[in-house]
Amino acid sequence: MKKIILFLLVSLTCLSLQAQETKMSLGGGYAFGKGQQSKEQGTGYRVNGAYEVHPYRSMVSHGFTLSYINTEADFRRNETDFLQEITHIPFTYTPKLMFSEEDSKAYLKGALGLHYSMSNVTGPSSVRKENGFGFYGGMAGGIELAISYFAFVTMEYEVGYVSEGFLDNGLIHSAQIGFGVKF
Repeated sequence: MKKIILFLLVSLTCLSLQAQETKMSLGGGYAFGKGQQSKEQGTGYRVNGAYEVHPYRSMVSHGFTLSYINTEADFRRNETDFLQEITHIPFTYTPKLMFSEEDSKAYLKGALGLHYSMSNVTGPSSVRKENGFGFYGGMAGGIELAISYFAFVTMEYEVGYVSEGFLDNGLIHSAQIGFGVKF
């Protein structure tokens, strides 16, 4: 009896795995946020990789994203020039709501996870380094354009909230483009 139940469980799991679409994508783009020390708009870049599972005929997909965000801002205090460089490495669970069953579609995406952040403030005779760890949450909107049956391009804009991330208001913005494959 145990063998039959185990066989049925494995069979049903395999059927459910075949009835879904798996996606992987790499992307990057422009990022900006206001630094806590500089009080200036820091600009930089974002690079991210995503893995998603999209159940068959569902409007919602589930996935994970790992990103690297780097921003820099020059500022002046007491007649001295400084540079603040902030780096964030968030790892998030990303549910995505898609608005079409076609190959090209618009979507809204959430991001819930954790981040590790580093801040370096460099002056003429000093360097101040800090590290932080905390919550990362965000929302994104974008489009996914099909190139072929298995390849696609994504374009999105994301606003993320970073706790303990050395940002003045905790918000990091990014506009990005990515390339992905389905299998």
